[in-house]
Amino acid sequence: MKNTYHRIKQISGILVLLLLILYLGIFAFLNITGYEQHVDSDIAAEALLTREIWEQKTLTPDDWISSTERRILSMPMMAAPIYGMTGSMQTAVGIACVLLGGLFFWCFYFFLRKCGITKQGALIGLLMISALPINGIRNEGQMVPFVTLLLYLFAEYYVFHCILLFASILFYLYLKKPRVEQRKNRLFTWGMWFVLFGFTAVLSLGGQRCFQMVIIPLFVYESISLFIESDGFKNALKKERYMATAFVGTSILAGMLSLLYDRDANYAMYLLSPSDVVNKLFLVIPSAVLEGFGISGNVKLGGFASLMQLLVWAFLILTVYSMIFILRSKESIGKEQKESLLLLVVSFGVTAFIIAITTAEAAHNYLMVVWFVAILAVVMVYDRLTEDKSWFAHIILAAICVFAVMNLKYTWWPAVSTKDNLTEDKQVAEFLQDENLEYGYAEFWDASRISLLTDGEVTMGHSYRMEELGMYWWLTSTSWYPPNLPTDMKTAYVVRQEKKEAFERQFAQDVQMVLSYENSKYAVYISNKNFVNIP
Repeated sequence: MKNTYHRIKQISGILVLLLLILYLGIFAFLNITGYEQHVDSDIAAEALLTREIWEQKTLTPDDWISSTERRILSMPMMAAPIYGMTGSMQTAVGIACVLLGGLFFWCFYFFLRKCGITKQGALIGLLMISALPINGIRNEGQMVPFVTLLLYLFAEYYVFHCILLFASILFYLYLKKPRVEQRKNRLFTWGMWFVLFGFTAVLSLGGQRCFQMVIIPLFVYESISLFIESDGFKNALKKERYMATAFVGTSILAGMLSLLYDRDANYAMYLLSPSDVVNKLFLVIPSAVLEGFGISGNVKLGGFASLMQLLVWAFLILTVYSMIFILRSKESIGKEQKESLLLLVVSFGVTAFIIAITTAEAAHNYLMVVWFVAILAVVMVYDRLTEDKSWFAHIILAAICVFAVMNLKYTWWPAVSTKDNLTEDKQVAEFLQDENLEYGYAEFWDASRISLLTDGEVTMGHSYRMEELGMYWWLTSTSWYPPNLPTDMKTAYVVRQEKKEAFERQFAQDVQMVLSYENSKYAVYISNKNFVNIP
């Protein structure tokens, strides 16, 4: 029986590795060959920023209008030198996403191993973050799970934040160990401390995300830990115990220093009323968490989509079981493992609380740390059950592998095989290139994507509404609008079909605005005047 159990464990390990390689291959393939095929305008704007960074030779171009954050460390920063070598935005951002994806996978694997997870358990964790997200919310032109977009496919909004979170948790726990270990590795201790201080400061320069995910959670967790360990601050602790406290303090200092930097982000927040807080905390945020796991509803029971969403519910039940198992276990799961999990829970909780009491959007992408909570909890229990040679461990692993295979059909085959989801956008892009146009305008959700499809040959600025032309102050450059551009210039205006009449009505009869191209989705007008001014 023992030999059978060991043999099954070896076979399952090989299967996990093969599935993981397959998924990583899909991600690399899509990044390199399908970047422009799937992205929306939010992500396409990252490619345009890449070009601006390279051309202006600065990490934060002064004329670039940021959204919620003005990031220093970012995928566009990594992609800019590649753009300089290739001259292609699509190629540059695709390669950069592959490199950052590889960095994320290595850091997550390292984090799991340092948390005491076995090699097989860590590989299962990587497979889970790759294969379990499903595209329950199918936005226009977007065919991949949103959490995957946040980490390594087409974008990297939270890659550096996640890496800092993993590194800070591990270093914090390292500093809580007996002082003798730190004395043996004094150079490592102070060197890592300095690196993390700088890393935290640079990420904090971009906006509040670093505060929510890393700095405030560390402060909250350390405050509670000190309160418990000192019996309500009544008893003094050993001096070496305060090394971890000092690290949390320097993280706070790094964040505070970053407030001196003008982030220039167009995202104001306000406190909510108590009734709104209760509604957001108990209804809106849980709904957003479920959406982040791919549960969106609106699928017919008995269909493949409903089966996939029901299986996600099963995974959530497994997560809850794992959390209860860990809480009830006293000595079977190590203290550092539990602390790592609790720190992730606190990171998620702090973000959820901030969203609950403010006007910040309760978007599922802001709550993505819950994925790491679920994965770490499940692999911790898997490892513990494997030690006991429990067959339930094989059932868990088999279920993950079966889901991974099913998700290849549900999410990833459509993503890899589709060729026509942006047919109308491509037709417009080709027309603009054939007309040798340099600048044009469209509403935000169309503009950046069309510009990316031309690989930057045509720069598309944003108008908030095409029926009332005016610059949309979001993820764009002020250099793409008059007075920074001449008013007398050949300009394209890409309008959705349903807004044609409203667009035409805003112009006087003597204005030459020629309808030059149409397809089922867009109408393209060309004029010798540029009417879109900076507000």
